[in-house]
Amino acid sequence: MFHRKASHAEELQGSAMEGQMKFQVEQVVVLSDGDYRQFKETGFLEDQIFLFANDDKMWFDPNQLCWHCVLVKGETSRDGILVESEGYSYARYAAYAPDCSRLRLRDVPVHYEYPAKAPVRKKIRQKDGMER
Repeated sequence: MFHRKASHAEELQGSAMEGQMKFQVEQVVVLSDGDYRQFKETGFLEDQIFLFANDDKMWFDPNQLCWHCVLVKGETSRDGILVESEGYSYARYAAYAPDCSRLRLRDVPVHYEYPAKAPVRKKIRQKDGMER
């Protein structure tokens, strides 16, 4: 369930997400764990550069009753916040996602907001001597 102008994540956490309305994640924004914690505690109603930069990826489709949104999460967090800013640079509409691994994110672009870093993939040496 998306909430209008919630001030922090605790306001979202009591609501069931399933069965309310459809949503589609258009972009994943990964913050450092510290920045994500601060966003969840006090940052919903503050202007956020990462929301401003992704405003074209957030809208509500009234014909499909579908929220097109960004998923904001921390580097190591299991949970996340779905945001539809409605053209603003703050979380005008937000919903809590308690387990991001349950979301279909396979082809969704991911942006790591500095100082967050993409995980380093280890090269695997094959039997034929090639690294992959």
